Amino acid sequence: MKKFLYLSGLLCVLSNSANATGIYVGLDALSSNANFTAKNISSVTGPKNNSEKQDSKFNAGINAGVRFDLLTFYASGELFFDNLQSSTQNLSQISGSNSGGDITLKNRYGVKGNIGFAILPRVTPFITYGLANVSYSNSVANVNQSTSQTELAPLYGVGVLVDLPFNISVKASYDYQRFNMRYASGASKIKTDLGIAKLGVIYNF
Repeated sequence: MKKFLYLSGLLCVLSNSANATGIYVGLDALSSNANFTAKNISSVTGPKNNSEKQDSKFNAGINAGVRFDLLTFYASGELFFDNLQSSTQNLSQISGSNSGGDITLKNRYGVKGNIGFAILPRVTPFITYGLANVSYSNSVANVNQSTSQTELAPLYGVGVLVDLPFNISVKASYDYQRFNMRYASGASKIKTDLGIAKLGVIYNF
């Protein structure tokens, strides 16, 4: 009788697990929020030290990865691309001119890992760690200078995965990055705090 109950319980756990080990692809709707803070030691040129701007945008991203499930344990490795287009204009200048300091976060791409445990049948919260390369540009019109570069920075996040029938999953997540962008003129930097919320659909092969 005990063996029967044990086997029944084990089969119940196995049936409640996603059992979706393998390759997956996904499409995300995303909301990005970027906060830009100027860091300038000069009192002559460049942006005013600690001047701030903020921007939020809705956009989209794609991802693909490999997933592993064992009982209630979940892990995945993922490649992703996010279209951002967060921007701000007229970052305050020491010179007093408002025609400068235009900043745009174009996109980012990278790799991340997710680890979690199912707390309900087919509902799995997880934590995320990864690296993303952010493509950006900024320009200062009053001195006719501009730059386009990339910045590699770690990201941290949390999320929840809900597995549905027909090999479909829904994933909600939030991650955060902090990095410094080089300003177009002088040696100034723009400290950037980037938070991205996503709601996506995944197909598990």
